Amino acid sequence: MRSLERRLVVGLAVALLTLFGFLFWASVTAVRSLSEAYVLTRLEHDAEALVAAVGPNPRGKVRLREGRITPIYEQPLSGHYFVLRFDDATTLRSRSLWDEVLPISPLDVGAVEVRQLAGPGGQQLLARSAGYAKGGQGFTLLVAEDLAPMTQQIQRFQFTVLGLLALALLAIVLVQRYILRRGFLALDQVREEMQEVAVGTRQQVEELGPSEIRPLTIEVNRLLRQLQQRLQRSRQALGNLAHALKSPLSLLVHDIESLPMGADRRRRLSERLARIGQLIERELKRARSASDGPGQRFAPARHVPELVDAVSQLYRERGLEIAVGQLPEPMLPLDYEDMLELLGNLLDNACKWANRRVRVDVVVNQGLKLIVSDDGPGVAEAARAGLLRRGSRLDEQEPGHGLGLAIVKDLVADYQGKLELRRSSDLGGLEVCVQLPLRNGQIDH
Repeated sequence: MRSLERRLVVGLAVALLTLFGFLFWASVTAVRSLSEAYVLTRLEHDAEALVAAVGPNPRGKVRLREGRITPIYEQPLSGHYFVLRFDDATTLRSRSLWDEVLPISPLDVGAVEVRQLAGPGGQQLLARSAGYAKGGQGFTLLVAEDLAPMTQQIQRFQFTVLGLLALALLAIVLVQRYILRRGFLALDQVREEMQEVAVGTRQQVEELGPSEIRPLTIEVNRLLRQLQQRLQRSRQALGNLAHALKSPLSLLVHDIESLPMGADRRRRLSERLARIGQLIERELKRARSASDGPGQRFAPARHVPELVDAVSQLYRERGLEIAVGQLPEPMLPLDYEDMLELLGNLLDNACKWANRRVRVDVVVNQGLKLIVSDDGPGVAEAARAGLLRRGSRLDEQEPGHGLGLAIVKDLVADYQGKLELRRSSDLGGLEVCVQLPLRNGQIDH
């Protein structure tokens, strides 16, 4: 999606380009019109001077008096020309025409005609024709001027104006972009706090921003408060339920001891009830840790060794060797409790089935990858698919890998990650690989 800043800059540039294009067209049209009007005024003055120079010679023929003709009309192909056509078809031409002929049509006295026509050497002429009468003699006078010098001046003006308008457009767009950038700086703090809310280091957006977006940030804060309240109530309800189940479970364990049944059956029931008790204790622990405040972020370099030490104590009688690969330093935008629950179950399962060795690897690049492998008997490929089959009940899965992996599967699904079971190429047992996505720009170094 295009940014609002870019849309504003592009919109302003298009609007200015349209406006400047219209101004350019209007200015060039106005200059051309004024220039042609000026040329026509000059041609009219020259025509009046030529009419004043028309008179009979001593033999009674019409001629132009010497000294009354502008010298420019005497220079060959000067770009200034005139033609006199009398009613008796007598024609007088300026010397500047040399051997060229300009078309002229008789006009009534007082009639004026303005047109453009081709002149000598391909010149583009602006011609003014008018009908006159003097001394009882009617005639038509055509006065023409080459437009090339004026056209060259207009072209230079066009290039100058076009360059100035382009510089003005560029300057205005850059200034507007700078102003918008300064204006959007007020949103940077809001964006940073939003990112902190997203990764769990902040509960509310403190910086409300400009008045235009303040209603949005206020509404975001309201939604965050509602979400936190609902999450808190959900966790409290889970804790209350788990706590409420403890007493009936204790009574049930006591009653089983007094029931007449075989020792094997009593042991199996006791083990299952003990497992239920462990699950209840786990949920109570999660509810207590969640009620303390916002979720703590997961730091592999600090939290994984602590978890490995705790698991090592649980299995110290077996003398297992739990090796840990190089751990990444940055804090990750993942809930501490969820990650300890996930990795704890993976380690617990691996330690239950391992002969001597367990290995933990944590890799962070575009996402988080957790790999836990053991040197135990592993799980057959057909059985692996059964462990991860969607909709399988936890109590239907075999002890060891089954229940722990079911819990892991639920957590991975919550984070929209991937869970893969395979045989370890190094240790030979089961290798569990968990991949969780991380948002860009949300890893604190």
